Amino acid sequence: MFDEVRANHKGPGDQFFDAADLAKPRQDLAVQASSKMDAEPARRLLSKLLSWLYAEREKQAANRMEMAMDADFYDSIQWDPQDAADVESRGQMPLVYNEVAPMCDWIMGTERRARADWKVLPRTEDDVKPADIKTKVMKYVSDVNHAPFTRSRSFGDSVKAGLGWVDDGARDDPTKDILYSKYEDWRRVLHDSSAYELDLDDARYIFRWRWVDEDIAVMMFPDRADAIRSAVSDAAQDHDSDWEEETWDSMATASIRKSGHLYASGSGMTVDAQRRQVKLIECQYRMPVSTKMINSGPLKGTIFHPQDAALANALAAVGGTVVDKMLMRMHVAVFTEANMLAMGPSIYRHNKFSLTPIWCYRRGKDRMPYGVIRRVRDVQQDLNKRASKALFMLNTNQIFAEAGAVDDWDVARDEVDRPDGVVVIKPGKKFDVRRDTDGATGQIQMMALAGQSIQKSAGVAQENMGRQTNAVSGEAIKARQTQGSVVTTEPFDNLRLATQFQGEKQLSLVEQFYTEEKVIRLTGAKGAIEWVYVNKPEVQVDGSVRFLNDITCSVADFVVSEQDYSGTLRQVMFESLNTIAAKLPPEVSLRMLTIAMEFSDLPNKTEIADQIRKLTGERDPNKEMTPEEMQQQEQQLQQQAEVMQMQRQQAMLALEEQNAKVRELNAKASKMEAEAQASGQGGLPPEIEQQMRQVQEQAATQIEQLSQALRKAQSDVANKTMSVNKEADTKLQLGRIQADADIRVAEIQQASNTVMQALEGRIDDLVALVDDARAEAADATKLAQKVEKMPAAVAAPAAATEPGVSSAPPVTIHVNVDAKQGTVKKSLSIARDKDGNLTSAEITSAPDGKEGVA
Repeated sequence: MFDEVRANHKGPGDQFFDAADLAKPRQDLAVQASSKMDAEPARRLLSKLLSWLYAEREKQAANRMEMAMDADFYDSIQWDPQDAADVESRGQMPLVYNEVAPMCDWIMGTERRARADWKVLPRTEDDVKPADIKTKVMKYVSDVNHAPFTRSRSFGDSVKAGLGWVDDGARDDPTKDILYSKYEDWRRVLHDSSAYELDLDDARYIFRWRWVDEDIAVMMFPDRADAIRSAVSDAAQDHDSDWEEETWDSMATASIRKSGHLYASGSGMTVDAQRRQVKLIECQYRMPVSTKMINSGPLKGTIFHPQDAALANALAAVGGTVVDKMLMRMHVAVFTEANMLAMGPSIYRHNKFSLTPIWCYRRGKDRMPYGVIRRVRDVQQDLNKRASKALFMLNTNQIFAEAGAVDDWDVARDEVDRPDGVVVIKPGKKFDVRRDTDGATGQIQMMALAGQSIQKSAGVAQENMGRQTNAVSGEAIKARQTQGSVVTTEPFDNLRLATQFQGEKQLSLVEQFYTEEKVIRLTGAKGAIEWVYVNKPEVQVDGSVRFLNDITCSVADFVVSEQDYSGTLRQVMFESLNTIAAKLPPEVSLRMLTIAMEFSDLPNKTEIADQIRKLTGERDPNKEMTPEEMQQQEQQLQQQAEVMQMQRQQAMLALEEQNAKVRELNAKASKMEAEAQASGQGGLPPEIEQQMRQVQEQAATQIEQLSQALRKAQSDVANKTMSVNKEADTKLQLGRIQADADIRVAEIQQASNTVMQALEGRIDDLVALVDDARAEAADATKLAQKVEKMPAAVAAPAAATEPGVSSAPPVTIHVNVDAKQGTVKKSLSIARDKDGNLTSAEITSAPDGKEGVA
């Protein structure tokens, strides 16, 4: 065992072995170049990757130091060790009034309270059910990997330091799910800073590294055991030289933080207990190579790998062509700083980095990331130093005295500092004690301004954190809360975009690696358990095998739902919709409440919305209809169509009946005109013809009004029929609607009949008047009196004379009378008062006739 430990230069506890006289001469390892990892292509690639790594490390060194400082400020490590030592040497305390931590906590807490939801959408109509299955499978993967918590942890890194990472991939561990989703520390990742896109789609490489125990590394790469042992770090070298672990205050505590010590029992010797570790570096990089790709069919755009049996089977099932394309193919290499351990193309179909960045802000000139602390870090440092200065000024005194005022100045100083101190002063000597309270007050005022500046710069106001301010009214508080939510929109928007990118990778991994039969348990609302079968084989009648819920034969799209991350904005929207709903009719306001529930923070808002939909007869548009619901909907639509057809026929019958009466009126009028023409009188008298035309116009108007009333009644029936509650007895409700419609049509028809009867009576009176005129042609005065007693017009029962209308003007009636003495032409003028009563009548004959006034 000791031989194995001593085989590699210097091992932990060698000083103990030397003391025990167990040390042996060191034997260097002979690294054989038999592996292809030691061949010239691998050496050239290693050299290129190391050049990228060192150049990028140098380029980002300054900003990563700033990111480490930002992260330390959140943890209240806000004093430089040298500055803190200087302050303590003067008797001051290096106080920390951490204003940035609550600001970051509010942003991170807001994200945790309103995590965005997502779903998988199909690309074709035939993929609707597989897309729903994939949504459920991805929910399961998210649950077993605690993905929401992992994403929130990475988002916390982005808020503090400016950049967080999540890692998604596949693993070969039978004790766990094949897919993983993990948090990655930004301190162990180095990305291509030349990239512009937020998903690093235009980046060339990403590096990350791990310190791995020697035995684990050898197990991971057994054929490269010699190369791994040659790179093992011992206690003498440690990790102090690693730039990524150094921060602005790390050098003072590096040895304490990086190594532990044990005391060997009974020997009194110190043994370094640090583990033998090796630094493994992984690089995911893009290289232009010719790659086989599916060029047509539902799987178009998927990279085809000959060893991917599931993809080959899916391609055979759905069809498609494979062609060679030149593209930037993702590759992966694992190496130490001296040897290549493994390299090759990425096994993932999505051809993307497994790491997904979550950004907070990016600097414009060089695209370097930074968090919300960076903007206020200097102000936070100033606040801390002013707090320490103010405390020092309040706790110290100044002595202004003449020489020889006291015997012992040290004793006098101590007594002055004591609250009950006594100082004996020599007679005639000046001795004054002063406290600079004005200076301390100024420092405190500057502290308050610094605190306000932090809030203004970061956008998280006191109202957002629930603190009392000068805002009195609720609307003022909401306005300030909303303003703070708007200022912090960019980090949340970047998180939503990162969730989209991560979800696309996870969906591709599910389609690639979930190829075996699997039963997934999902826990729904109120603990309801749902079992989902994936890739379940079923033997058909003909002996063939069909896979139930085969998710490998189709591709889908991952979509993040629109989500308002601000609780304040959601509350404002919820209250606004409730206010609008209160002013609408009940049947409309209930529908509005279902929309308002989407902005509610109630834990059971989905159940509340479902209950409201039951009252309104609506269904959730986001849920797929069951076969029973589809059958019920078809029956309901059929019954609704029958009711509407019956109501339409009834309205048509009522309208046809009134049209028949109008045609009868027109026939009587035509008959009168024909008889007048046949009598040789040249037609009806103008007065009679005017009255007849009025009757015909009123009949036509009545038909139009009847049509409008019937159309409105039919529309009301249609609205009531379509809003029938699907949970209730459809036939009963439709029967009630039909009965109400029958009553309404009968009322409309009765009102129309009343008007038509009056019009029929009017036309009959005109016919009788013409007949009487022919029988009593000699007595024009009697004819005029009969005309006078007739009503002026026939109006609908519902009509009413408007107030303030003046009396009708005088009416002049010209009558042609066929007398025995020949044709005599007379004119009769009738005058009425404002109440419609007859006041006078004047008869005027032909020029050779006589005139008289009655």
